[in-house]
Amino acid sequence: MTMADTCVELLQGPVTGTLRLKAGVTYVVTTDVRVRKGARLVVEDGVSILILNGLVPTSPIGHAALIFEQGSSLDAARLYIRACNHLFRPVRKADNGGVWFFGAYRSAEKDGLDVTAAGPSAASYFSAALIAVYHLGHGDPAVPSNDPMLDDRDGFSLMGVGPQEWRVGELRSFHSGDDGLDLTNSQIRLQRLQVVAPAEDGINLSSSKLEVARSLVVDVSMTHVPDRDIFDFEVDDGPSYVEIARHCHVDISGVFGDQLHLVSPDMPAANHAEDVPYRFKGALRQSPALVYSLNED
Repeated sequence: MTMADTCVELLQGPVTGTLRLKAGVTYVVTTDVRVRKGARLVVEDGVSILILNGLVPTSPIGHAALIFEQGSSLDAARLYIRACNHLFRPVRKADNGGVWFFGAYRSAEKDGLDVTAAGPSAASYFSAALIAVYHLGHGDPAVPSNDPMLDDRDGFSLMGVGPQEWRVGELRSFHSGDDGLDLTNSQIRLQRLQVVAPAEDGINLSSSKLEVARSLVVDVSMTHVPDRDIFDFEVDDGPSYVEIARHCHVDISGVFGDQLHLVSPDMPAANHAEDVPYRFKGALRQSPALVYSLNED
């Protein structure tokens, strides 16, 4: 089939062996698609993947999602992932299961999915120059429900991913249905990170460490939604840190985050009062900056 003169193919799961996604083809995820242990997804430069919006009864998490399981590999240049409707057209609405990366670094659990720490032979390997995601994840259902599968989900999630498993240079997350970027029991480094207008928090860390080397942009401009922060840290299995390198360009706006510590001679001190705006734009000229929480949210 064609869409705007572009070939469209369903990305079927599970993915085993080596699968190459070709430039000029748009791939559509319509259910729970998992890249299995030992499988390798090779993505040519500029490929777009669409993830179908709406409830998907055949999916174990109730929505379409792309999940890289422990021991899988991604080899990409620039990869773009967007939400789409039933006509396979990109839409500006987040109502899907998002994209997930599982590692072998530490055990982790979130939103009904889990991974168990394993040895080097089970390690994942994720490599890309750029991953950009648009309108991934979903919010709480319009009608209150006791079904945990319908709870909100983040647009871009890492669980148990370690520094040797992650070789992604730049990540962009736009208009996530929940948090823009979520790390659970993970430790990664990025050259550039941009998070724009998530429904909830910009960067959510659960006992994780995130290093940003060259550019950090987080726009969580204040809206009527309460408890929506630039940073939100959990420490159930240990402390959480964001380390921003010296000379990194920083452009962050929103509410800083509750009870977080900021160490930086370049950035102004954070006011932790509820709904007090925070803004900093500039380069870290004197030293790296550290945002952390050791034992509280």
